[in-house]
Amino acid sequence: MKIIYLAQFANPFSDTTEKHIKKAFEMLGHQVVPIDERYFHQEKNRILEEIYYENADLFFFHKGGWRYKLHPTQLVEFLTYVTCKKVFWFFDKIADHTREAMPDGGYVLREDWIDLVSSFVDYGFVTDETFVRRHKYKNLYVLRQGIGDEFIDYQGQFRPEFAKDVVFLGRVYGVRGEWVRMLKREFGNRFEVYNNVFDKNLKDCMASCKIALAPLYPSDDFYWSSRIYQIVGNGGFIIHPRLQGLAEEGWIDGKHYVGYRTYPEMVEKIKYYLKHEKEREKIRKAGYEFCIKNFKYSDRVKKLLEICQCL
Repeated sequence: MKIIYLAQFANPFSDTTEKHIKKAFEMLGHQVVPIDERYFHQEKNRILEEIYYENADLFFFHKGGWRYKLHPTQLVEFLTYVTCKKVFWFFDKIADHTREAMPDGGYVLREDWIDLVSSFVDYGFVTDETFVRRHKYKNLYVLRQGIGDEFIDYQGQFRPEFAKDVVFLGRVYGVRGEWVRMLKREFGNRFEVYNNVFDKNLKDCMASCKIALAPLYPSDDFYWSSRIYQIVGNGGFIIHPRLQGLAEEGWIDGKHYVGYRTYPEMVEKIKYYLKHEKEREKIRKAGYEFCIKNFKYSDRVKKLLEICQCL
């Protein structure tokens, strides 16, 4: 199958999830033609030529370039010219009036984006099951993120710069700012925040630190970020919000990860597992095996293609 893939392929501030997805498509035997969102306006005629004259089977995208001056209304206009199957995979939280900044300085509600774009595609996939449960879109499916198939066999190496008791990997914004300040007051220099740590560096970080944290915000019982897959699938031990959806996906609190509901409970769990290395190591190993067995991007992409009836 030939897939035209519109995405961010050169974002230095991302773990390049798109790279992992492209690799997963190719591992399953498909040809991928990558189109960088930054150049969509220059490339859209070539995309249509690939579809019309080179027998493309699938046009696949995430947010459709809205960070690069492609307004959702322009995207759907383009989609009306696309004659092969059209599929998107939207990663972020949608419910609860979350919004996305537009190039013109305005905002668009993510829910409005889904409502508009889903009418012009064959299938839509989202990570926010809360949103799906609240609505009745017949072509919208839940498909969460995962761990890249690259570097699965690489064993992380100890590096002194990552040798912290407690770490948080991610951006600090909104209510996370106070959460980070509270952790810094509690643990001092034993706690560190890292951003833009990916691939082998992430493996090394997980091999060097003791505990990685996931914040409560913006998760809810049926939405969480890719952090648990990235941390656990790269060999780390994580303390993560305890969510009903995680249990339904097969994650077992105390076996694959350690869960919490409140900030005080999280701090209590941190202190306990810093003192109990053998228990921490047992959970870390079990979580890693569970994650790489079930949640690689090749597993996710295979499920996507099965739903789209492309296999």
